[in-house]
Amino acid sequence: MDKRALIGITLSVLVLIAYQQFVNFYYGAPPTDSPAPAIVKSDEAKTSTPAPSTAKVVPAQAAPVEIFSGQSAKDLKVETDNYIATFTTQGARLKSFKFKKFRTSTDEKSPPFEIVSTAAGVPLPLGVRLQSPAALEDSAIAYAVQGADLKLTGDAKGSLVFQGQTSNGTVITKALTFNGASYSIDLEVGVKSADGAALVPEVLLTDKSDHTAANHDAPFEGYIALVDNKIKREAAAEAVKGHEFSGEVSWAGFGHTYFFIALLPDNGAQHKISVRQVSTALVSAIAGPAGNGRYTLFVGPKEINLLESVGKGIERSIDFGYFGFVSKPLLYVLHFFHRLTSSYGIDIIILTVLIKLLMWPLTHKSMVSMKSMAKLGPQMEKLKEKFGDDKEKLNREIMELYKRNGVNPLGGCLPMVLQFPVFIGLYNALSTPIELRHAPFMWIKDLSRPDWQALPFTFNDWHLGIPILTILMGGSMFLQQWMTPSAGDPNQRKMMMLMPLMFTFMFVSFPAGLTVYWLVNNVLSIVQQHWINRGQK
Repeated sequence: MDKRALIGITLSVLVLIAYQQFVNFYYGAPPTDSPAPAIVKSDEAKTSTPAPSTAKVVPAQAAPVEIFSGQSAKDLKVETDNYIATFTTQGARLKSFKFKKFRTSTDEKSPPFEIVSTAAGVPLPLGVRLQSPAALEDSAIAYAVQGADLKLTGDAKGSLVFQGQTSNGTVITKALTFNGASYSIDLEVGVKSADGAALVPEVLLTDKSDHTAANHDAPFEGYIALVDNKIKREAAAEAVKGHEFSGEVSWAGFGHTYFFIALLPDNGAQHKISVRQVSTALVSAIAGPAGNGRYTLFVGPKEINLLESVGKGIERSIDFGYFGFVSKPLLYVLHFFHRLTSSYGIDIIILTVLIKLLMWPLTHKSMVSMKSMAKLGPQMEKLKEKFGDDKEKLNREIMELYKRNGVNPLGGCLPMVLQFPVFIGLYNALSTPIELRHAPFMWIKDLSRPDWQALPFTFNDWHLGIPILTILMGGSMFLQQWMTPSAGDPNQRKMMMLMPLMFTFMFVSFPAGLTVYWLVNNVLSIVQQHWINRGQK
């Protein structure tokens, strides 16, 4: 096969796969018809003061003890170094969860990102559902609470204990312990029936089921769980169909590209998890053995180092794709450089130079091979004129020509093949973890988003922007292609000259961080090609 044709095929495959990666990441799976919503029964709550809590809880830094019960709900606020959480006594639910270190948008005056909030038709998370003797869910129970508002810093700890009673006398206890420096919250759920029957409590997490209006600052990924050491990922359109899993449950919850809310059972053996649509909500349930259940509630950013510190393999909630073995090392390298530069834009440039230096011998050999093949162009044309009617003979003569001149026709393809996993791996490393979210560089406000969004304008109700970085990338790629020696059919060269245009349109929707990488890589390749061209005149 002619070398230029092989290169064209390789690049075409690169474009198609990269585009598919982008479409799956950006838009998700197409929506499907939702099944009829499940009906959850609930008993009326008793308003009498329930029995004292049996949970063992660490006192909250000498906070006053308050016992509350009655018809009206009361909110309690827990503030730590990382978040502000609001709980309500109505159902003992998590009503709001705001991150103090992450904004809603790139605007520095934008409010903190709120991963949990009230929404019509969506139950608040941390509900408890009992399946025996009849389906019972605690949203209508007015809980009593032991504890008050908490403000924790550093390693300080504090606790809230909620206790409620159903109409049949079953007592439900939810004890939460907070740490001022951690995103992890210890949760103990206890159930004690009036007749001593063994009850199995299901702890519920919720999110809205309709995510057709994409939130680009925190795209919704769907339901994610680790069961029997295997990742289960259900996009919103798939999760509404209803799914159940059982086995060794390490964790389960709802993932956003940059944030995650999940429950991690202390001992996940013989647990059952499920996700289904209830009205306009996605409801995740996790159930273990009868009686008390101990969990870690994680609500935080998908920072790989933070997730690894939580344990139970929760860092696998970050979807690095098939080339995770490339993405994770590249991300660690970015972390290392970031400690020195404090700029992810500069870190990407340094990483690009490092990758280019590592691949320099291969790319050098490739460029020299292509230069040598270009010199053989006139001889190849003569062979085509002489053996044009005998393709088999022509191919043999061309291979003999390559052999006599020490030219490997495939020598120019290996660097491109090796660069393919680096390209996809870096794409996932730059667009999936939270590190580049809202990371600025020069005029770019967010390296995880396309660069045209940094210079927006409106034209006839169209929200457009000027992709300066992408245009520079396309121009550098065109110059690189123009400098690359060509041997073979001129029509193939014209086709290859269209590749910069194709890549420019493709990169318009890619993260700006990836465009920075490709632009710098092109500039370094131009310098390398110029050096080789001068040395082989």
